[in-house]
Amino acid sequence: MKFGDYPKAGSFDGVSGFRSYVQSLGLDMPCDDIVSGGPNSPLGSPLDFDGMTIGHRLAVQPMEGWDCLTDGRPSENTKRRWKRFGLSGAKLIWGGEACAVRPDGRANPKQLVMAEHSQKDIAELRQIVIDAHKEVTGGEDNLIIGLQLTHSGRFCKPNDNTKFESIIAYRHPLLDKKFGYPADRPAISDERSSVWSRIS
Repeated sequence: MKFGDYPKAGSFDGVSGFRSYVQSLGLDMPCDDIVSGGPNSPLGSPLDFDGMTIGHRLAVQPMEGWDCLTDGRPSENTKRRWKRFGLSGAKLIWGGEACAVRPDGRANPKQLVMAEHSQKDIAELRQIVIDAHKEVTGGEDNLIIGLQLTHSGRFCKPNDNTKFESIIAYRHPLLDKKFGYPADRPAISDERSSVWSRIS
């Protein structure tokens, strides 16, 4: 069975249709007729993980908007999106969005970048989430906010959405050829990385 062969959840005739489909697969996966709500429901209960308590089970997944400024700082659209993360009432902001660890490691020219010049702006994004969350919930207890740090490696496009400017950690004969990595350009090393950090 291919991915496209699976029916969409909305195509079932309610809970009974979903239950029949699960049974047709030979799976023992009971489900309730009505999703319970409120603070005592499964989704409303807190979750303890690695020394942290997450207030409930609703989360915001990383939502990269490709709408930051070209220097890697958040734009007004980025800030609006993060405010909506807070207004959602979710207690886990799971990564916020993909944030490149260096400008030439971006997947696109408008990706958020963690650098000395953008740290204050990224701290502001965090505060925007907290303030919006307080607005709808009355507090910030057990709110966990993360940031998804990335480097796009072979798929870097820091200056032009149509042009790879790959940075690779190792040579790969098939991928180098497929994505046009020049034979005379070396793989990145700790030394080259630290040199870049000193000059940026």
